Amino acid sequence: MSNLRVLAGYRSILRATRTAFNADIATLIAARDQIKREMKSSVSKSQPMLNIEERTELLFQISSFLKQNIVQGVKNGKDEGKDKYLLNIHKDTELGDNDDIKKKNELAIDGSSMNVGGCCGGGQVKLEPKN
Repeated sequence: MSNLRVLAGYRSILRATRTAFNADIATLIAARDQIKREMKSSVSKSQPMLNIEERTELLFQISSFLKQNIVQGVKNGKDEGKDKYLLNIHKDTELGDNDDIKKKNELAIDGSSMNVGGCCGGGQVKLEPKN
């Protein structure tokens, strides 16, 4: 593994933290401090079984995750008693179309729901009359 690849991964994750936590200085500093500690140690404290190549690949994966999946929200005043937030959606933010969710909620040919997933009870809801 070349030092250039490791440095590229390090720069990539630092840029990703700036994108993800731009207005939240405390979180930005904490994230960068954690990254620096992990980079300086010869063995990762959180992932001790990873070698340098795997740790470098993990840097790129975390960088990609931060850029695509973290959206920062900043409180932007109130309107009619409701809080409003301004979301920092940038060019790298992954904007899903929810096709997977829509497909799960389609009805089967016999009219029953195809949605068998979910957390609380596997998507099964039982309504009982109130006494």
